[in-house]
Amino acid sequence: MKKPNDKKTKKEKIGLIKTAGIVVPYIIKTAPKLFIISCFVFILQTVLQSLQIFLLEDTFGGAAAFAEGKGNVGSFVFAICAFIATYIISLCLSPIANYVDTKFNQLSSNRQKLDMYEKMSRLEPIIFEDTDKLDDIEKANNGIDAARNFVSTAKQIFLSHIPYITVVAVYLVKREPLLMFAMLLIFMPTFFQQYMIKKLYRDKEDESAPIRRKKDYYSECMTSPQYYKETRNLGAVKFFIGRYRKISGELIKLDVKTANKKEIFYTLTTAVSLIGTLSVYYLLFLFLMNGRISVGEFAAVYSSIGIIEGRLHNLFYGSIGAISQELPNLENYIRFLRLPCERAPEKEIDQYAEIELKNVKFSYPNQEGFAVDGISFKISPRETVAIVGENGSGKSTLIKLITGYYVPCEGEVTYNCIPTSNMAFSSVAKHLSAVYQRYPSYATTLRENLILGDTEKDVTYEELTKACAMAGFTPDEEWLPSGLETMLSREFDDGVGLSGGQNQRISIARSFYRDSDIIVLDEPTAAIDPIEEARIYGRFAELSRGRTSFIVTHRLASVKVADRIIMMKNGKAIETGTHEELMELNGEYRRMFDSQRQWYEDDGE
Repeated sequence: MKKPNDKKTKKEKIGLIKTAGIVVPYIIKTAPKLFIISCFVFILQTVLQSLQIFLLEDTFGGAAAFAEGKGNVGSFVFAICAFIATYIISLCLSPIANYVDTKFNQLSSNRQKLDMYEKMSRLEPIIFEDTDKLDDIEKANNGIDAARNFVSTAKQIFLSHIPYITVVAVYLVKREPLLMFAMLLIFMPTFFQQYMIKKLYRDKEDESAPIRRKKDYYSECMTSPQYYKETRNLGAVKFFIGRYRKISGELIKLDVKTANKKEIFYTLTTAVSLIGTLSVYYLLFLFLMNGRISVGEFAAVYSSIGIIEGRLHNLFYGSIGAISQELPNLENYIRFLRLPCERAPEKEIDQYAEIELKNVKFSYPNQEGFAVDGISFKISPRETVAIVGENGSGKSTLIKLITGYYVPCEGEVTYNCIPTSNMAFSSVAKHLSAVYQRYPSYATTLRENLILGDTEKDVTYEELTKACAMAGFTPDEEWLPSGLETMLSREFDDGVGLSGGQNQRISIARSFYRDSDIIVLDEPTAAIDPIEEARIYGRFAELSRGRTSFIVTHRLASVKVADRIIMMKNGKAIETGTHEELMELNGEYRRMFDSQRQWYEDDGE
């Protein structure tokens, strides 16, 4: 028998070359015209700054010759004017480059986020049950900015720093080759430093991501509308503050530890680089005294060494240093981009298809054992099926398998003989309306909340009010002061706060608004009293006529409307039949039903 895999996979180290091959083309495509303009401005600035080296040599050489009475005034003045002109033009190009880069970043960021949301909409649902994949998704947010920064840094390196350093290196070799050996003392230590820092920050990001996710969750427990009231009622704020403080302390320690190691590397390599810089200046002075270089060459080289030192500092401490720190975020971003989308193309399936489960087994990622274990049965078109059992028995997992939300680890679920593993979840979702155990509360108007059930449907007042009526309320209720235009959240002006039961009714109405041939109610009435629960299931029975319907619940009084009841326990279907048949069987269903009878008899049900 195939066992669930409970081992976490080691994360792939993607590396710089692969990262660049994926990130750079993608970011360029987000705003290609602005990228080309930005590159042109960078190249022009680099050409002008490189030209200044030679103009500076001519300027100082002409000044020295003019002082000795040997120079030409016209050439000297031309060199000065040309140097000033290149400097001013280069200076004027800087605000243009900044404007273009700012605009590029705005457009690119917006495109990245839209692409991320689109990607999220196509991810396999099972990914959200895998903590490793959740870490990748959480880290991907950091990678959005890191990807643009990476491209911006690469642009500076290849269009500015490297060309300029190359020009200076050629200039030095032609004037005095020995100067290049001293330059290596500036270059090599920093190269080693950035390699070590890249590894340092990658390890830090892998360690901090799950801790950061816990920190965000504890914050949510204290501040979000979903948890705030319950947390206050329990007096649990101090508990979560304590957890938040502890987690924050761990992140701070990790940051400080990484920063300390980084500074040690910086200090050691900076000392070696300083020796290289002093060596260059010393050799330069000796060559001038020995007459191996002229005054103009001395001035040009001296100036260039200062500039190239700044360039190398920006290249390694700034640009490459930034890449080293951002590379872990970029790798996480790429892992997110590589997450599997829908397992297969969308397929057209017939309305009212026969659904069959064949020895279906399913386990959640990184967990031992099967949540659903060896279940087989057929569901006829337009049949109403109730899936019942105690909490944790596998009911909700089974309905997610039936509706194609999850794909079995073993066996298969088919719609008219087409396995759900061979079709995108959207293939079934188009036929499905559902109210799940965990229902969202959208901060929009009542009208918008309802039409989310089917955004392509022509909206009419009659359809909206009918959906509300099926869920047991009308838009004219006192708790809906603006009717269909009531904003259902206090987060916005004129918004109202809703109780759990009111939010649940709206969720049910949204499901009723959606016209579908498969209907699912997955524990939808937990926040509703037994009398109202019975009314909702009565309306559900009316709505489900002529449709394939599923009721998932651990409260049994209302499942008599089902054509068939499946009793779940420990992931297995242990009893199947009608209400009467299961009561006569005198098994687990009868025991559970009798234990709940008093909930309803006391209320006159």
